[in-house]
Amino acid sequence: MLKTHDYRKKHPEIYLPKTEKLVILELPELTYVSQRMVTSFNTNWDGRPEPIDEKWLAWKVVNQIKQITKNELEYKFKLMPPEIIWHEKTNDDKWLVDQMMLVSDRATEDMYDRALNKVEKTLRVELPTISFVKRPPTLCAQKLHVGHYKDAEDVFESMKSDLSELGYRPTQPWRAIYLLPAMGCYPAHNSKTVVSVDIEKI
Repeated sequence: MLKTHDYRKKHPEIYLPKTEKLVILELPELTYVSQRMVTSFNTNWDGRPEPIDEKWLAWKVVNQIKQITKNELEYKFKLMPPEIIWHEKTNDDKWLVDQMMLVSDRATEDMYDRALNKVEKTLRVELPTISFVKRPPTLCAQKLHVGHYKDAEDVFESMKSDLSELGYRPTQPWRAIYLLPAMGCYPAHNSKTVVSVDIEKI
C-alpha cells in the first residue's frame, strides 16, 4: 500500500501554523497549478469565497497530476488547500485573482501538459487560463486569521502596518490560503485562513 504524502506536514510553517502572530519566513521553491480569473465572489456565507462568474477547474488538473504521479512514480500526495492571490479590483466590481493549489515537487511540466489535455478532452470545453508555476524561494510574511474569510483583507491591512515598523514592505499582492474545506468551516468564526505576502527589506 502506497504512503500518502501530506504537504501540509512537509511545510508546516505554511499550512499548519500554531500562532496567530505575524511571522516572517524564508519559503522554499514551491510548485503550483494556477488559474487566472476575473470574477466576483460570493462571500455572504460561512464558506470560503466562491467565484461567481467563472468555474474553478484547476483542481481537476491537480487531480490528474495526482493520478500520474501515483501510476508512474508510485508516489501519492494529498490534495492541498486552495489559495487565492488577490491582485486588484476591476471597474465592474470584480477581482483579478490567481486561484491555485500546491502540487508535489515531483510534478513536471510534461505531467502538467498531459493532465491539462486529459481534463480538456473529458470536459469537452476550452479551459480557462491555467498554468504550471514554479515559485522560487521567497521571503514572506504571514499571519493566521481565525474568523470569517471575508475579514482576511483587513488582516492584511494590519500586517502592512506591522511590517513597516519592522522595516519590511510587500512586493506582491496578498495571498489567502484557505485551510478548511468549503463546507467544513461552520460556524464562520472558526474558519482558518493564512494571510501571506511576499516582502523585502526597506
